Amino acid sequence: MNKKLVGILFLACILVIGASIAPIGLGRLFPGFHNTDFPSNIQPEQICLTWNGDPATSMTIQWRSSPEVDDGILQFRESTKTDMSVTEVIPNKLQLTDSGTRNDPVNNRFSVVLNNLTPETSYDYRVACDGAFSEWRAFTTAPFPAQSFSFVYMGDPQVGLDTWGKLVHEADTRHPDTAFYVVAGDNVNRGNNRDEWDALFHAAGGVFDRKPYVPALGNHDCPGGDRPRLFLELLTLPENGPRELEQERAYSLKYGNALFLVLDSNSDLEAQARWMEEQMNTSLATWKFAVYHHPAYSSAPLRDNVELREKWGVLFDKYHVDMALQGHDHGYLRTRPMRGGKEVASPAEGTIYVVSVSGSKLYDVEQHEYAEKSLERVCTYQIIDIETENQDKLTYRAYDMDGNVRDEFVIVKQKRLQASRIK
Repeated sequence: MNKKLVGILFLACILVIGASIAPIGLGRLFPGFHNTDFPSNIQPEQICLTWNGDPATSMTIQWRSSPEVDDGILQFRESTKTDMSVTEVIPNKLQLTDSGTRNDPVNNRFSVVLNNLTPETSYDYRVACDGAFSEWRAFTTAPFPAQSFSFVYMGDPQVGLDTWGKLVHEADTRHPDTAFYVVAGDNVNRGNNRDEWDALFHAAGGVFDRKPYVPALGNHDCPGGDRPRLFLELLTLPENGPRELEQERAYSLKYGNALFLVLDSNSDLEAQARWMEEQMNTSLATWKFAVYHHPAYSSAPLRDNVELREKWGVLFDKYHVDMALQGHDHGYLRTRPMRGGKEVASPAEGTIYVVSVSGSKLYDVEQHEYAEKSLERVCTYQIIDIETENQDKLTYRAYDMDGNVRDEFVIVKQKRLQASRIK
């Protein structure tokens, strides 16, 4: 066969393959190549709240622009102030480069950590790039001393971020008083592809700029075991995690009368166990939550995380973690109260483990003896209400996209006896 004919056949093969993958896109076939549907511009975008310090006295705001922008600024004021005077803050600026995003390879990322704020106070804020200001937005600091509050917990967004965004907005519309959003890992599908983070911030626009985003790391956020570069560069998170881990991969937060241990189940479990013991040994929190990705008690077939259950579960038992908020399995499961790998009579004696999914990637759910409730092929968000008046009470409800309650329970801790019961 002559070279010319070989060349023609090769070109024909390329055209056929190209036509077949066109609906998929080169970026999905070759992860190094991708276009973002949401390229940056000179206006401030992707405005997102997180915490880097005490939720009662601090707030962290981050946003982005295109690289043509030289300067950013943040203005804020207490919402109740009538004189309209503002405080101005110059943000930190990072140039974030992702050569794989062909149509938008460079962004400017701005971040501001506001400290010395007043607890339980509403603040208005706006951000600017080269003098072009965003609209005013508002956030509220955590109460001190502790008062009642509620928060949203979600499993993996990962795939179908437009659908996930609808779920986020439905949760915000139906439950406007929630304080923040906890996401138990696999925030995106390919964690080092910036176009997917662009899609996530776009989907959560109008919510995460008012309610802080509290993310854990999933395996898809650090694909192939790679360093989760974009997770760490896009978000400003607490730097109070284990010394052996890169900061911001695991961290703790105290909100009201609750302690949140946000863990990285991709990393050194033993180092995090030692750190958890330090955190919980000195904690006076009424409620303790562990947030991480790979579930100690799985919902999916042929999955089990024995090492995690053994190294972390013993601490959950020792210090009475009330709930473990997990992801990874793309189904819904709530265990009975568990201690030492066995079911116990009440949540006063054990931990309730939940697996949930909020994106559109759904797996089969296997029936387990430890399961109190299972749901298959349904995405949910969870509202967890913490009450402090008269009694310490936790109310948990799982909702589907249509707002139907698919699971619920209540735990009450009597203030004097600290005994619990479940309804």
